[in-house]
Amino acid sequence: MTTPRSSDYFTLFTDGGSRGNPGPAAAGAVITDPDGRTVFAGGYYLGRATNNVAEYQALILGLRKTVELGVQYLTVRSDSELMVRQLSGRYKVKNAGLKPLYAEAIDLIGRFDDVQIEHVYRQNNVEADRMVNEALDARADVGGATAGEAPIGADWPPERFTATCTADGFDDCPAVISAGGVWVFDGATPGGLCVHAAAGILAAVNAAKPGASAIKVQCAKAGCKASFDVQLEK
Repeated sequence: MTTPRSSDYFTLFTDGGSRGNPGPAAAGAVITDPDGRTVFAGGYYLGRATNNVAEYQALILGLRKTVELGVQYLTVRSDSELMVRQLSGRYKVKNAGLKPLYAEAIDLIGRFDDVQIEHVYRQNNVEADRMVNEALDARADVGGATAGEAPIGADWPPERFTATCTADGFDDCPAVISAGGVWVFDGATPGGLCVHAAAGILAAVNAAKPGASAIKVQCAKAGCKASFDVQLEK
């Protein structure tokens, strides 16, 4: 195998942000060739998401576009220290909503001959940051991005959904009332639901595929037997 030279590497700058965390969110990706010329710049409006979800979505969207360009050697630069450390194996991915995004990013990284992942400070990531803010201001995709590429559309995930307890977890998770309990999320976490169950439900909804109508969720507390049917309103 030929050893790649520094002049063989394209660079992918990524950034993601949420106004509210969670709140309106967007992802930005900028790709430059080995000579530093921009070959792609796009901002994707994601709808409601957290900062960390937006950072991973930016990486995934940027990697997909770079794969389309036929790039073999890539340097990824992001100002998300958490994501960079997770991808390098220094940190574990503990958040349930990030795990499927992490898995997709790793799968995409494996399609290149070599990928270097670097943390940079925000002042060295200005173009990707600009794409994020343009998409947030427009509440739409901007630059070279197209809506069909974004995994989360402008109205996804939904703010309103209903969770119904389907397994009695009272012994292990007393704050979950019992099987048959119903909680309605309408832009806020409802009262009467334990924090572990709420965290598991919110993470699963954020990770749900666009257009999904129903998902199954397990309480996030270790050993808790409570599970939920969640109905999503599109």
